[in-house]
Amino acid sequence: MAAIESVIAQQSGGPTYLAIGDSITEFAELEPICGRKPVNAGIGWATSETFQTHGLRLAALLKPDFIVVALGTNDATRNKADFRQHMASLLVSLKDYRVVIVPIPGGPGVPKAAEYNAILMQHSPLAQPLVSFKSTDDGVHLAPSAYPPWKHNLRAAVERLVCPA
Repeated sequence: MAAIESVIAQQSGGPTYLAIGDSITEFAELEPICGRKPVNAGIGWATSETFQTHGLRLAALLKPDFIVVALGTNDATRNKADFRQHMASLLVSLKDYRVVIVPIPGGPGVPKAAEYNAILMQHSPLAQPLVSFKSTDDGVHLAPSAYPPWKHNLRAAVERLVCPA
């Protein structure tokens, strides 16, 4: 968290967006979207509970134009029953920001992905899920070849739902 806060403090101004997520987000080389520079706040092993506590604070520090929420994989792999509550609480805390939610990839190491994505679908706006992709050997993380479609779905959702026409 200290590293993310340091990156935020070093921002030289200009429009930004905040991407909060787990290691899938952390490993992504995020690109500017609609002229906004990314601040990658992905943290390995993060869950919805992690950002229920820290999401609003990071947003208040950065003051982004929008926020991408890409959480749930670790909740699903750990079968966390409180995912619905934590995600709802996080999203309510971010109500003053435009938010786009990214569905979790359903690799072989995440057998409950559909169940957790059903919870995410109760919130909007939602990016398109990855229909098919290659995961790493752990069955959880995206293979490098899967990041371009993941980022494409993210960009398409933001451009359609958040950015000015």
